[in-house]
Parts: sequence; C-alpha cells; structure tokens
Amino acid sequence: MQTFVFVAVALSVVCLVESRNYGLAGGLGRTKNATPQTQRLVNSVRDEIIGQLPLGYDREQPLQLTAVSYREQVVAGVNYFIKVETGFNRFIHVRIYKDLRGGASVTSVQLEKSLADPIEYF
Repeated sequence: MQTFVFVAVALSVVCLVESRNYGLAGGLGRTKNATPQTQRLVNSVRDEIIGQLPLGYDREQPLQLTAVSYREQVVAGVNYFIKVETGFNRFIHVRIYKDLRGGASVTSVQLEKSLADPIEYF
C-alpha cells in the first residue's frame, strides 16, 4: 500500500512539473524567448506570412521576419503563437499550426502589435 501511495504521489509531482513547463494539452503554454527552431519555423512559412499581410506592408525594403518570443498550444499537433519583428520596431503576431507529420502552415496573422503586447490566443 505504501508503494502505491508513493508511486501515485511521484506521478502527480511529475505531471505538475510537466504542466508548468509545457502547458496542459489544449491550453496555451507560457511565453518563451524565441529559439533557432522558432526562427526556422517562421522561415519555413515566410511566403504564407507575407501573403497574409496587407498590400504595401513594408514593401519598400526586404521584409525582415525575426521571431522574438512564442507560446505553444498542444492540440492534434502544435499551434505556435509567435511574436515576429518585421523591422523598424514593428511587430506582428503569427499563429502557425504544425501537424503531427511536421507540416507547418500559417493559420492567422495579427498586425499592429508592439514588443510589450502579450501573446494571447487568437
């Protein structure tokens, strides 16, 4: 009986630690600084992001898309909510869905964000 209680408590602690690190399935995880992996994800869907921007959005120069921070939502795959700097201290929020096979696509883009704007579900 003591072994069962110990195992149950240990599993509860592990689940609690995992939920704090990654967020619960379906919930939006904590905000993290962008990583090289995050930047590669943005780069992989660059044309889709640009396609969702309004005509004339920073067209006078090559558009910079630099991942700054992100949050994850575990679903049947992962939704990435990423704050992206587009140059000239302008920011957008991009939602990218990465399926279980590794394919990625842009779901939504929010314009007129600032560095201080929190990344929220959209």
